[in-house]
Amino acid sequence: MRNFCLVFTLIALLNGCAGIKLISDYDEVIDRGITEFAEQFNTHVKNMGDLAGTPEGTYEVNLRIYNALESKLDVMIARASAISESKGCKLEKKVLDRVQSLLKNDMPAEIQSSENEQIGNAHGCNERLLMLVKKQLSFVKEIHRDTDKCGASNLSCLRPTTAKTALSIANQSINAVSVVEAAKKQ
Repeated sequence: MRNFCLVFTLIALLNGCAGIKLISDYDEVIDRGITEFAEQFNTHVKNMGDLAGTPEGTYEVNLRIYNALESKLDVMIARASAISESKGCKLEKKVLDRVQSLLKNDMPAEIQSSENEQIGNAHGCNERLLMLVKKQLSFVKEIHRDTDKCGASNLSCLRPTTAKTALSIANQSINAVSVVEAAKKQ
């Protein structure tokens, strides 16, 4: 009888622990969404660099593409925000180690500071990173619309060197979202 009680207690304890999660849930929607966004954004910025100085490369002609990219980010930000419950950015040790090993020196400050946060989750980190990507997209739009001018007609453009730099900066945050999701998946 004593062994039966011990086994019963052990089973009850194990069942009670079944609801405990040590790693945030992988989010396929954000993973797929950021991959699609990266492809569309990279293609767009590279195209703008190639079309600099032509009417097809002006900001006005490409405004709809910027709006579509921004809308895609807004949907992912809303999803990450709803799941994070505004708790902030905190990566579990296993996920943080994986992200650090993959990103090395390219790790955004938003994730580096997550170690010090008392509460939060990986969805909160994705929310921060996606908002950073949105700021970077806005910066690219502003440069395209107001700063870079090309050709004799002084057309709005995104110069090839500007495009390359913008991609490098934005891809750091985009890749971080992908790495966070991939680390959670493993």
